[in-house]
Amino acid sequence: MLVLAPFISLVAAVVALQSPHRKASSLRTPAKGLHKREVSIAQTEPQYLSNKTEKFVVNGTHFPQVPFDIGESYAGLLENTPHGNSSLFFWFFPSTNPAASKEITIWLNGGPGCSSLDGLLQENGPFLWQSGTYEPVRNPYSWTNLTNIVYIDQPADTGFSPGPSTVQNEVDVANQFNDFWVHFIETFSMQGYKVYITGESYAGQYIPYIADGMLNRNDTTHFNLKGIQINDPSINDDDVLIYAPAVAALNHYTSVFSLNETFMEEINHRADECGYTKFLDEALTYPPPKNFPKVPKSSKPGCYVWDDIVSAATYVNPCFNMYHLTDFCPFLWDEMGFPSLAGGPNNYFNQSAVQAALNVPPTNYGVCNGNIFAHGDGSLPSALDPLPRVIERTNNVLIGHGWYDFLLFANGTLATIQNMTWNGAQGFQKPPTEPLFVPYTDALDRIANFETSTPWTADAGGGILGTAHTERGLTFTSVYNSGHEIPQYAPGAAYRHLEFLLGRIENLQQRGSFTTL
Repeated sequence: MLVLAPFISLVAAVVALQSPHRKASSLRTPAKGLHKREVSIAQTEPQYLSNKTEKFVVNGTHFPQVPFDIGESYAGLLENTPHGNSSLFFWFFPSTNPAASKEITIWLNGGPGCSSLDGLLQENGPFLWQSGTYEPVRNPYSWTNLTNIVYIDQPADTGFSPGPSTVQNEVDVANQFNDFWVHFIETFSMQGYKVYITGESYAGQYIPYIADGMLNRNDTTHFNLKGIQINDPSINDDDVLIYAPAVAALNHYTSVFSLNETFMEEINHRADECGYTKFLDEALTYPPPKNFPKVPKSSKPGCYVWDDIVSAATYVNPCFNMYHLTDFCPFLWDEMGFPSLAGGPNNYFNQSAVQAALNVPPTNYGVCNGNIFAHGDGSLPSALDPLPRVIERTNNVLIGHGWYDFLLFANGTLATIQNMTWNGAQGFQKPPTEPLFVPYTDALDRIANFETSTPWTADAGGGILGTAHTERGLTFTSVYNSGHEIPQYAPGAAYRHLEFLLGRIENLQQRGSFTTL
């Protein structure tokens, strides 16, 4: 999904490289003939139960409709004052990994206005209810195996966080979030813990501003920030991230789209006329050009090429899904109604039993609320303001991209990086073509030998699953078979990313097993 000559060279380098051996510590392998409903997590003494936290306790052994113990967790509302006038919802899962004892990882979904419970339920939580499945299943690639993790609905008026929203820009978002964060750290007695922030999509706007705000408070008691990770992120204008790379991605995936020659010739002619082809040819060079090209404006007549590609693709494939390019009919039923575009009942988190279990008052939950910024987000794209500072102050920033994402393109992010200056230089000096290695697991062998009745443990993949490149504190990765949500479509690769962010492995080329067993 990259561009013309630069993309061809990247693909060639990666293809040439292509001619978790682990068991989750909290997961017991079922004996032969044992139904999965009978399998539960071994009980341990609660790590974070106190007078302050007892009102947030979630009963993990009997969570509604989940046929196994989800372990220790805490959920509810904490204030986002004084900058805000409401509360933010959180669901916190402690890890039993000893390496996580003094760290906390935050997960944020984007939107703006999309609940982070989507990430929990569909991507990296301890239990998953993904598209096409009839009940929750245990997630062997749960990020709780690596780290303490908290899912937060923010800003106010997102998910379970009561509104109305009062944010007008990302500084407001950061101030309200970081006020909430002080309350969270104090409640769970996590003073001095290392803090990592992760998320995807519009969280590429949220997270760098929140991280910058944390660093600016000069308070390592509450804001001991050590790194951030943003997947398929919104970090620049749509002209760079969406419109300029769209036709190049279409050309790379012609066999997937199957559009006729007339359309292909016409859309490529428009890409040339609008200046997109020339822009990408010049922008995606390593090191970047001294006189970096200006991105063409999509507002010029005929330059809304992405919209026209999506329209044409939908005529050919009525189930076209911009979040995962290779989806075809029928749409899969989905409890959250996303990212499978069939919609869905979207009623799991609206059930009174679920809301009571999460310690929230009765409310009308929606996975996404599009009314967070009443007058639009008044801030600059994060790559043009806080992101370079966060790289320089942490030297631990990871940007990941799924190749099958047809909403935000890897080429757009790479063009953004090549026009960004951090730690004394502009852009990457070398092409980002080194391999992304993901450990193999023994799941397929165990299934073949009838040692487990849970085939979903084999869906992560292993080997060379993409590219990974690091320079001066910034890492860029691409993941071959992933759509917009990397932990959902490539959980092993996402797990490996997190190991790198947390400092458990030296680089993403490192061979050997996952760090958890």
